[in-house]
Amino acid sequence: MTCKEAEQMVMPYINDELTDKELEAFLDHVYSCKSCYEELEIYYTLYAGLAQLDGENEGQDMHNLLQEALYASDQRVRGRKLFNIYYVFSQVLAMAALTAMIVTEILKL
Repeated sequence: MTCKEAEQMVMPYINDELTDKELEAFLDHVYSCKSCYEELEIYYTLYAGLAQLDGENEGQDMHNLLQEALYASDQRVRGRKLFNIYYVFSQVLAMAALTAMIVTEILKL
């Protein structure tokens, strides 16, 4: 992902509009690119500051809010990956069990 692509994803990230695949690529880039992380931090601070004016997140440290949001996003990506692995694994096990049952029935004939 390029910096330009990451910069275009900042507001969709803040508004929780990224797909899991986009989110993973965005997080990977932001964690490895200081410039894009700083850009995200600026926008997130503005967004969180406006939310504080509306009475949300009152008295909370903006930097910590961003860290918590990034951690939650990272957990979402990891959880989805883990779910997909378990799903594929369960499908393979089900197919193996079905195959074993079919072979057993054929051998009985």
